[in-house]
Amino acid sequence: MRSNELIQSPEKCSSCGACVNACPVSAISLSKDSKGFLFPKIEESKCINCKKCISICPLKNAFLSNNRKDRVYAVVNKDKNLLRMSASGGAFSAIASWALDNDYFVYGCAWNPEMYPIHICVSNISDLPKLLGSKYVQSDAGSVFTEIKEKLFDGKKVLFSGTPCQCDGLRRFVGKTFDNLICIELVCHGVPSATLFHDYIELLEARLNGKIYDLKFRDKKRGWGALLRIDYINYRGKKRTAFLSPDESFYYSYYWDGYLYRDSCYQCKYAGPNRQSDLTIGDYWGIQKVHPEIDASLGVSVVLSSTEKGDMILRQTTDYLSIVPSEIEKAQIENGQLLDSSQKSELNEVLLEIYEKDGIEGLRKYYVSNSKKKIIRGKIKRWIPLKVKRAIIKLISSN
Repeated sequence: MRSNELIQSPEKCSSCGACVNACPVSAISLSKDSKGFLFPKIEESKCINCKKCISICPLKNAFLSNNRKDRVYAVVNKDKNLLRMSASGGAFSAIASWALDNDYFVYGCAWNPEMYPIHICVSNISDLPKLLGSKYVQSDAGSVFTEIKEKLFDGKKVLFSGTPCQCDGLRRFVGKTFDNLICIELVCHGVPSATLFHDYIELLEARLNGKIYDLKFRDKKRGWGALLRIDYINYRGKKRTAFLSPDESFYYSYYWDGYLYRDSCYQCKYAGPNRQSDLTIGDYWGIQKVHPEIDASLGVSVVLSSTEKGDMILRQTTDYLSIVPSEIEKAQIENGQLLDSSQKSELNEVLLEIYEKDGIEGLRKYYVSNSKKKIIRGKIKRWIPLKVKRAIIKLISSN
């Protein structure tokens, strides 16, 4: 079988990795295109034409709907330390803490030493921080699906967190329903390529004259929002931290506006109110307008429960989470991915062509030349004191 039989067009592949793990003769690998996006490539000399890759591909097969109306909640982690380390209300950190306390293996996305996003397994609470925080880039699941399948058949309990297409790919790959598997999907806007992101990291390192060892897109130093925190070691070997608002970072800004995603993200079949995993988690943007009774200063998560297993988990995590029932219509007001996929702009092709031709420096120059006022506004917003921000939020919610 040829690669073009598996991938007939770019929008029909999310690079979830299910096909790579499913191939019984290891004939499939992920290969970068000219824009840095990963696509499966088949080594034809190895292929036995079993077509398992096609049979389990999430984007080539029917939507696995459970036909149940999701139950919607606004939740906040009761552990303030974990809440501060989390991007929004700490739903994942709370559920993962419960899972680790109950002998689950927890899988999620982390930075590797070279600052590439990869899926890893943690089995103790001390390693949980590696999985916390938003990583706005395509992660590499590697051989994780195979590892999880082996654990499930051995009777071990597994919690997997990832994008909706990764969760769907995992379920199709393991091939049956396991009571000992929990899938938590993210309210995902879309993913840029890891190659483009890593080029951005190298650009930052050159600017900072140091080596980045951690990055948080949603640091809460100035409250719940989108402050970018960069932790690095400078040329003298000292640990330092830098902060940027989204408007000051061309990568962050272009991500936020939906300009750098892979083609499949703009036709995402998972974006909408009917979800497939046990639980769906994301930011509860606009919470002040629909649930003014909830303290939103350090973030609030929206959680959708789509299965009885999801309901069970929420019942068992009340010691970890403050849970307030909500409604999908309220959550959708400022959460567009609960309605539809991100919309593709003409600027998407323009920016990716600039990157393909002139690299990451070309993207930076294009942003600077077209966003001078935006960058200045971002610098000003970054320095607004937290108390002032909270006062503004309170004023907005009261109106």
